[in-house]
Amino acid sequence: MPFYIRTKTPVEGWTRIVRRIMSEGMTRVDERGIETKWIDNAIIHIQNPREGRVSPKYPFSETVIREKYATQLLSPDKMGFDYTYGERLNAWGREQINQIEYCIAKLKDSPNSRRAVATTWDPRIDTTTDEVPCLNHFVFMVREGVLDLTVMIRSNDMYGAWPANVYALTELLHHVSTRTEIQDGTITTISVNAHIYSHDWAKAREI
Repeated sequence: MPFYIRTKTPVEGWTRIVRRIMSEGMTRVDERGIETKWIDNAIIHIQNPREGRVSPKYPFSETVIREKYATQLLSPDKMGFDYTYGERLNAWGREQINQIEYCIAKLKDSPNSRRAVATTWDPRIDTTTDEVPCLNHFVFMVREGVLDLTVMIRSNDMYGAWPANVYALTELLHHVSTRTEIQDGTITTISVNAHIYSHDWAKAREI
């Protein structure tokens, strides 16, 4: 059943979703054999994504998140991995399509467009390998003169990964906002499977 959170900051959203999963989440073993607690279709709408970005209870510091995650979305470099989000967004497929530049150009040409969309999923690769993107579909859309970003995430580790995801997405939104000269606004994540792994349950209960 879909679950909706409207939150002012990422820290508030993280706190609320972690508590919700730990108190009401279903339990099952995933396809890799790891036990999880999870809820489906968790929608988190963050009104002020640049405020309250990292909780002191989060296992990674803001410096680590900024250096390891935030810059990656804007770089086409695979960095030695099978794929990176930056590579899929900025140099997708054999055609090396820069989807972020496409979104910027689309919004500059038509700020009311509903087509400023980027995807990381490549069925030519991702149907035949184990390492596949979790953040799949990115939609930039202008609402009352403000640029919002909505991201569909097929599988989302809400304790360990969601805050880093949102931090990086905030930097991506700000980049597109700066290039288009449209004020950056809200971020909404739609986590189809929002889960917490069993090895994090003890720490998650302290949130």
